Order: sequence, then C-alpha cells, then structure tokens
Amino acid sequence: MGMRRTITRPLLLIAVTLSLFAQQPLRFEAASVKMRQPGSRITAVGGEHAGPRLNFEAMTLAGLAAWAWDIKGWQIAGGPPWAGSSEDAAALDPSAKRFDIKAKAEGEAARSNAEFRQMLIALLLERFHLTFHRESRDTAVYALVADKGGPKFRESGPDATGVLRMPRSGYITASGGTMSQLVGWLSNRNGVDRPVVDQTGLAGRYDYTLEWSNPLAGAEQPDAKPDATAPAIFTAVREQPGLRLEPRRAPMEVMVIDRAELPDEN
Repeated sequence: MGMRRTITRPLLLIAVTLSLFAQQPLRFEAASVKMRQPGSRITAVGGEHAGPRLNFEAMTLAGLAAWAWDIKGWQIAGGPPWAGSSEDAAALDPSAKRFDIKAKAEGEAARSNAEFRQMLIALLLERFHLTFHRESRDTAVYALVADKGGPKFRESGPDATGVLRMPRSGYITASGGTMSQLVGWLSNRNGVDRPVVDQTGLAGRYDYTLEWSNPLAGAEQPDAKPDATAPAIFTAVREQPGLRLEPRRAPMEVMVIDRAELPDEN
C-alpha cells in the first residue's frame, strides 16, 4: 500500500500540471501594434495570415474584436468612441482609431483560423485592456422568407459539394449551399444594413446563383466600384432565387465593450 501511495501522488501532480498547461491561452510570440495617423490614406481594410504570421491593416478595435470572437460587426456594441462600430466599416468613420497589427505565432508551423483567433483575443485583452459582457438586445433585422411564388431553385443532387462561394463582391454561387450559409453572407454587410435571419423554412441544400450591386463593397476595398448594372440586393433576392427580405425585429446576442484603452505602440 505504501508503494502505491508513493507512485500515485506524483502521477496526480503530473496530471494536474498538464491540465493547467493545456488550459493556458495561445499567445503570439511577437506582435507589433501601430495606430494609424488621423487622415492617413486607407486603401484596404482587413487582414490575412500565412504560416505563423497574421497581419491586419487599418482595422478598428470593433473590427478586430469581431474577427477575434468570430462574430458579425453588428454584434459589437459599446466601447469608447474611437473603438468604431458596426457602421464604421462602410462609412470609414474618421473618429475611429485604426490599427496595423503584425504578429507571429511561436515556431514556423502554419496556424489555423481558430488558433489565430485565440491569440488575437489574448492580444486585445492584454494590449487594449479590453473588458466586455454579452447580452440579448431587440434588434432591427431582415427576415429571409420565401417569395409569394416560392423558391426558384431546387434541392441539390447527392454529388453537390456543399459550399457557398463569393468569388467577387455582389456575386454568390452555391453548390449544395444552405440557407444558414446565405444569411451568414448577407449579414456580413453584403448589400444590407442590418443582420439577416433565416425564416424560409428551407432546411435542405440547394444550387443557385445570386448577383447584385453591393453599395457597401468599399468597406474592405475603399477604392472598389460597385457593379451599377446589377440590381439592388432586395430586387436580386426576389427575382433570382425567389426569396424576399422583410424588415422585422428580433432578439439578438451582442458583445458589449465595457472598457478599452489605447495600446502602447510596439
């Protein structure tokens, strides 16, 4: 019995140590945060990652938080005026502070979106001293419903790839795409000014295309010009796939920024 106790205690200690180690959040090995000078020219807003490196250009705190927590811009509320808002991406609000971030994960291995999100969350909490809470708010939305004549597309065959692509702004092609995917794309400021919820009752997978003129195309590429020959999103949704966007109100969860500070540049 004494031998068993001597062996068990170190094993328990090792197990607890490994468990605590596994719970440590991922952090960047190195990260540079630079604030843009007011009035500086903005040619692109957004980010990209390759291998162990993540770069963001001209992003607001609200935009960074939306990417880090994998939520839509309209789900960010509160915060100081310089943090930006869900409206900032399209309007390029001059009162919002913008940041360029260059960060690298430990080692040279490529990291996943989920890993980069965890590391960015750690950076926002540490550098911006960000605190927040979540709450449900009554929100103006568009309900995606079937038009009077019904959908103009059919369910996909068994060989459908199950993806929805947007090869360019204002154009979607679906091969086995779901309605959940479609409202996700539309809620990401693709031609509408409020979130979209699925109330079509269509639970299958479908093949269709949707082309429209996106007046908000400049949110990610301010110099881009929308296609003036294509119909507005509300007309396109009705005429092409046979759906309709109806203005309504619904409870939606939002992330409310309680506190944030401008970071020290390094």
